[in-house]
Amino acid sequence: MSKEDVLDVAMNAYWEDGPTAVSLNSICQRAVVSKPSVYNAFGSEDGLTCAALEHYGQFVMVKMLEILHSKDRFPNIIKRVAHLAAQDAQHQKGCLFVKMRSEKSQMGEKTQTLIAHLESMSRDAFATVLAEGKANGEWAGNIPVELAAHYLHAQIGLALDQRARGEDPTEVLAMALSVFEFTET
Repeated sequence: MSKEDVLDVAMNAYWEDGPTAVSLNSICQRAVVSKPSVYNAFGSEDGLTCAALEHYGQFVMVKMLEILHSKDRFPNIIKRVAHLAAQDAQHQKGCLFVKMRSEKSQMGEKTQTLIAHLESMSRDAFATVLAEGKANGEWAGNIPVELAAHYLHAQIGLALDQRARGEDPTEVLAMALSVFEFTET
């Protein structure tokens, strides 16, 4: 089995069962590889967990960042982000990043550093969208941008957490995002 295959197995196991509920032994069994092979390829269990989160970011989180970095109008970006969190089929089992972030203190140092980086990058992207929406007159901006970015980031995370529990977050997320009153230009 290739390193890429082991990453797929690890990413899906962490995503499906939760990052702290899956042992390295379980990953090895699922991937049909030995522990020494995993240590050789990833250096440590923390190296594997970090690589699995990086892998997830390249294939799943990139969708969110593409929406946030698009040149679409502010209301459309907010609606697309909400749709991705509440209804996208790929997020049926929630979000690996959200799951790892909620268990961050139980992750290794390397994974904790990556979680902090991804969190900062996400909030910065939300802040940019909000600042541009305010500058373009598409958002009333009656909440400070940094606070609004933190709030938006948290609400998306809560919606993804609801999805992981098998709940439909659509109505709750719509209500939470109603604070972002759109102005038609």
